[in-house]
Amino acid sequence: MATLARGFNLNSRQARKYGGLLVGRPRKDLDTSTAPGLMGAKIRKLRDIKGWKPGELAKALWVSQGRVDQMELGIDPPNLEMVLRLEDVLDAGEELLELYPLLRNESFKDYARSFLVKQAKSKTIREYSLRVPGLLQTKAYATALMSLGDPGANPASLAADAERRCERQEVLEGPDAPWLYVVLDVAALYKVIGSPAVMREQLEHLLKMTMKPNIHVQILLTEAPSVGGSISILTSRSGEASAYTEGFDTGRYMQDAEDVERFQRIYDQVHAEAESPSSSEQLIREALRKHT
Repeated sequence: MATLARGFNLNSRQARKYGGLLVGRPRKDLDTSTAPGLMGAKIRKLRDIKGWKPGELAKALWVSQGRVDQMELGIDPPNLEMVLRLEDVLDAGEELLELYPLLRNESFKDYARSFLVKQAKSKTIREYSLRVPGLLQTKAYATALMSLGDPGANPASLAADAERRCERQEVLEGPDAPWLYVVLDVAALYKVIGSPAVMREQLEHLLKMTMKPNIHVQILLTEAPSVGGSISILTSRSGEASAYTEGFDTGRYMQDAEDVERFQRIYDQVHAEAESPSSSEQLIREALRKHT
């Protein structure tokens, strides 16, 4: 240990504290250019100060070491409850709480990156949505929807974003395509996005996609209980589950088991209230006749 301390210019106390952290595999660099990355770097720094390895912090938080890794790498940032727990176990002196508002203000597109990567590799995808979800959107519908969220955006940029969204739908093709289960709020069938022509094309595409054996769409009627944002539950081929929730200009990707289980229960509730696939097909056809 003394040799290690001299090699890294550490005194004996620092060597005892950090020695275990300076050997073994090199640690991954952290990206502090984003709010999740900055929060992760602060968590790692506070953990290092305590002389803890990731597993020791995980034990103190009652979570998996993988969860700690995800937080430190900025892949799955902590929610407010987790920030408070981290403040307590790391004696952070509100350093993490001061960063938390930055997480709240971070663009949902940054949070969505990890979700999209996981979605492309999923075995099963379960979604509840207030609008036609991205995997089932036409390019015209996607463009119109994006323009509503950013009215001043460059049309060429919107078209390119819509094209990329539609390209991701290729995941639904081929022998390894995931099972897709969608609970769609009935308002999505009638709310005009873009124009009646755009809606006709979208609903016709939706009907076409439901003909695929791996895609199931069920409509949630107005009188059924619902929630105020979209939910996606992903199950990987290894059985690992994750969740993504999205509202207007906000989003959150989660891998913590407790968070995923909570949103799985919410999805299960709306799924139980949804119409059957055959009844849902008729509802889509009825809505299609309205957009003339």
